[in-house]
Amino acid sequence: MKKEILKVAFKPLTFANKFIKKDERLIFFYSNLGFRDNVKAFYDYLIAQKYNEKYRIVVSINDVDDFVQRAPENVTFVGNKQGISYFMKAKYAFYCFGKYPIKPSKSQVVVNLWHGTPLKKIGNLEKGLEKTDYNFFTYVVASSPLYQPILAKIFGCKEEQVIITGNPRNDELFIRNDTSDSLSKKDKVILWLPTYREYDEEYVVSLLKNNQLDSLNAKLKSIGCKLIIKLHPLQTAAVKYNTYSNIEFLVQKDLDRKGMSVYSLLRKADALITDYSSVYFDYMLLNRPIAFTVEDIEEYGKKRGFVFENPFEYMPGMKLSSYDELEMFISDVVEGNDTYAAQREKVNMIINSYNDGNSSQRVAEKVFGRHL
Repeated sequence: MKKEILKVAFKPLTFANKFIKKDERLIFFYSNLGFRDNVKAFYDYLIAQKYNEKYRIVVSINDVDDFVQRAPENVTFVGNKQGISYFMKAKYAFYCFGKYPIKPSKSQVVVNLWHGTPLKKIGNLEKGLEKTDYNFFTYVVASSPLYQPILAKIFGCKEEQVIITGNPRNDELFIRNDTSDSLSKKDKVILWLPTYREYDEEYVVSLLKNNQLDSLNAKLKSIGCKLIIKLHPLQTAAVKYNTYSNIEFLVQKDLDRKGMSVYSLLRKADALITDYSSVYFDYMLLNRPIAFTVEDIEEYGKKRGFVFENPFEYMPGMKLSSYDELEMFISDVVEGNDTYAAQREKVNMIINSYNDGNSSQRVAEKVFGRHL
């Protein structure tokens, strides 16, 4: 209801936006769920390429206080209310979490970087949201042609608005010899990323009961393996666990304090456990073992649904539905048993058109041209 009220309130701004002259040298970024993911990755690329020497960059975010004191030259961080006026002046705008419900003018280029390649239904594919207007952009990025018609249906846009560039956040997976964090690699590292469940906000990892954590930690220690469980940013339940030598629970603020992203964790992880999160489509670029916790897939399918009729066809990895199967997967990772490599590679070719670290470059070339 709040979102619909905002859309009505912003309608006059869509009209006004048509007549406001755009600054050809102003680039605008927006996020209302932290400055991270595709929007942060693309911003980092522009800074690395010195776009801020030719353009003024304004970043409108909800966590502005964390960045305002360390802004590079020609970069300004503002809050999201203040950001409205900058958006309407900017020739170029980018977002992936939230947006101003203001239609771009003909003289603007607004790019929806989104936050991943969806497996679950979102946007107009969700029940009750079929007629919601999500098309407030010039382009939306996709990972492969398979997703052009899917994203067009999700966002209610034309297929030609869907551009095949890959996700900028995936560029970090291809960084070599990075020493930006101190994640130990003396042990095997398995990363567990549970997705958010609207119908069960206290869901963390149902395969792990508190009385099993001690035995799991003992097993991990004995075989030289560390398990990192990173909770979803929307997870609202207070998670309190004992301290374990080989099991670590993280939230987004923990990564922020360490100057890390989920993708720096993924890059260093020897294997991934997840469920219906789009992050595993990204991780397939590395062709490392993936396991899926799917004990509630029927319930999830009924309440949320998937973009594919048979999601298992696009989930190349072991399916975990018990604690014993979890232990089995961990042992396989440590022992180097990987029976899904060929299947992962096959699915990856369908999902990800580009297996490189140049997604940000492709977005920039589409928007700004090949050269500054």
